[in-house]
Amino acid sequence: MRIQCVVSYDGTKFYGWQKQPDKRSVQEVIECAINKITGEHNVIHSSGRTDAKVHAHNQVFHFDTQKDIAFKQWKRAINHFLPEDVYIKESKRVGEEFHARYSAIKKEYHYLLSTNEYNPFERDYIYQYPYGKLDLEAMCDCAKLFVGTHDFASFCVYDQLGTTIRTIYHIDIIENDGYFTFKLVGDGFRRYMVRMIVGGLIQVGAHRRSKAFLADLLESKGEKKCLFKAEPQGLYLEHVYYE
Repeated sequence: MRIQCVVSYDGTKFYGWQKQPDKRSVQEVIECAINKITGEHNVIHSSGRTDAKVHAHNQVFHFDTQKDIAFKQWKRAINHFLPEDVYIKESKRVGEEFHARYSAIKKEYHYLLSTNEYNPFERDYIYQYPYGKLDLEAMCDCAKLFVGTHDFASFCVYDQLGTTIRTIYHIDIIENDGYFTFKLVGDGFRRYMVRMIVGGLIQVGAHRRSKAFLADLLESKGEKKCLFKAEPQGLYLEHVYYE
């Protein structure tokens, strides 16, 4: 039996999604909770990894089990054994052909930034930008560079095992009383890709770099690297889309 779950988590005290030796990970705490219910050695498969201090509103994972309980009860059962910074929002039974990662058709990330006076209560959830105002119009114009299908090798960390060609469907940037929300939707994102794109856009918004500078980075297809990576605490995996 294959179970699909939607989970939200506060990434502040995690070293990321992926299980690591002697490090607290989201994957580990969820697998421990499920194993207490099933008595099995269940492995969960997510739609993708998130890094240390990165949050998720709607991460998706699946696992296989021989434990026969009502599929809607998995949500309540797993949550019983989870810490307070992780919460299962939904559980359902799916077919064997479903895979949380390979069945996904697009993902949506949000990045939150504040140009207001420093707020210690927001420091783990919104990037507290310390350098003054940002030019929203300039960032929105520059964001158009990344929409479409491109080789994003200059804007991610990659290896030889996977392609760096990705399609971004749209990037929206909204400002409200000094709070900026960057919304990126694409068919997939390589490691640090969202943070590097946002980091580059912030440089343009601060008038430290130009649109032409980022265009040159993108066109270099990895020969030149983006050195601007937005802080992790402002990043949220917002939604994973399936057919």
